[in-house]
Amino acid sequence: MQREIYQISMDLVGAADPHPLGCIIRFEVVPGSSHLAVPSGFNPWRRSLEARLTEEPTKGRANRQLIEELADALGLPATAIEVMSGHKSARKVVLVRGMAAGQAVSILSSKMK
Repeated sequence: MQREIYQISMDLVGAADPHPLGCIIRFEVVPGSSHLAVPSGFNPWRRSLEARLTEEPTKGRANRQLIEELADALGLPATAIEVMSGHKSARKVVLVRGMAAGQAVSILSSKMK
């Protein structure tokens, strides 16, 4: 079990990169899901985390839900999270201010079920 958790953490490192303001994390989002899960998995081919959102992708609702849920998972205010690219796409790049990539990966890997 410990080895599986370590492997998940090592894989997730590929989804996050350092940034001068903190880190960036790549996400693949599935809006309009029946249940909410941030993160819901990891795509090793695209080196991105997956997120299932209950909001539909209209008027930025799904992006706002991603920001709020990611902030909650990382223990940060929502103002510390910003969608940098992919505003109208399922593939997004998110800036997390004030947190190192390794720390974000560690927290998010513990939240995956």
